[in-house]
Amino acid sequence: MRGVLNANKPSGITSYDVIRHIKSILRSPVPIGHAGTLDPLASGVLLVLLGEATKVSRFLLTLPKEYVAGVLFGKQTDTDDITGETLSERPMSYLTADSVRAGLELFTGEIEQVPPAFSALKQDGEPLYRLARKGQVVCPKPRKIMISKLELLDWQPPAATIRCVVSAGTYVRALARDLGKSLGTVATLASLVRTRVGPFSIEDATTPDSLDATSLIERLAPIDVALSWMPRLAVSPIQARQLHQGKVVSELAGPTPSGVDGFALAQTEDLRFLAVVALAGGGMRTERIVYAD
Repeated sequence: MRGVLNANKPSGITSYDVIRHIKSILRSPVPIGHAGTLDPLASGVLLVLLGEATKVSRFLLTLPKEYVAGVLFGKQTDTDDITGETLSERPMSYLTADSVRAGLELFTGEIEQVPPAFSALKQDGEPLYRLARKGQVVCPKPRKIMISKLELLDWQPPAATIRCVVSAGTYVRALARDLGKSLGTVATLASLVRTRVGPFSIEDATTPDSLDATSLIERLAPIDVALSWMPRLAVSPIQARQLHQGKVVSELAGPTPSGVDGFALAQTEDLRFLAVVALAGGGMRTERIVYAD
């Protein structure tokens, strides 16, 4: 069994709770993981990886994500969302829909973002959230992210509903925090729904509680379909064997996508071999063998 399940995680449970539930349905030793944690507060698209699909998690993690977020102005918390302890409250009655829209424009494009102190990023080998819970000073390093779309959907003071399309590594909690600061007040994340991960949308997602063993298998997307955004290359059985042995393949069985340098899918005609390969100089080398039946 292998494939990618587009699961709709409910709010109030962890991402691992979803994994645990899937394991209880299968009752078999199939490797299971996911591609991108959702905080307990958040709901929406969680890509659950079964079998050999766990081997491609790092490629799925790079996909852009779309969120609909509720931002509460006038309140600051230690976690940057409403589950945390209140640190301060500040006036925000001067805000208008137009001023919020103007604030959002400041965060569109490539920006530097400081992750929340309560996050799974590590400092000296230990997750920041553990250090923060101990009362230790944490210093998350800023990093570049891309926010390709950011719009105001609704304005009901003191809260705004926004939609954003962001690159991997973006913290919407930090976006809410920084938006409040840019508008001369404070803010925290009140709600979060992940509506899309790459080609996987919430409209097609399945609620974990609705699954049984049969429907779970039926809902699995094949791994090559989940990676359909990668260029696809046809390889011969001999080339597949060479890739499996870690050799560089210089002559391709099919046409090389024009101007492509990066990752691609190498697949045999009988679909029994699939690998992620790195393209360079007209050849390819193995990046990850997904399966070789």
